Amino acid sequence: MTKPMPLMTAQEFADRAREIVATMHGHAAHRAIDLLTNDVLSGLGYGEGIEIFEAAVAHWHDADMVYPHVGPCPDCERAACEHEAERRAAA
Repeated sequence: MTKPMPLMTAQEFADRAREIVATMHGHAAHRAIDLLTNDVLSGLGYGEGIEIFEAAVAHWHDADMVYPHVGPCPDCERAACEHEAERRAAA
């Protein structure tokens, strides 16, 4: 399990969120807010869960990903392809 980080106050959280939305947009802002909330949750002792989350969504945070995402969900598309391959293998 990861070591909890020092907690920030609610006001510090709000100030940082305001700074993010005032200075960033699109994917960069989304990622910055994700990291901010991850810091808070880690500080509350949920670091292991945050590591699991980060590992599962890392591909959504690639620099070349357009935000907001338009079109089919890449995760859903991958699952559909895997399901189709399994169906064909069983046939």
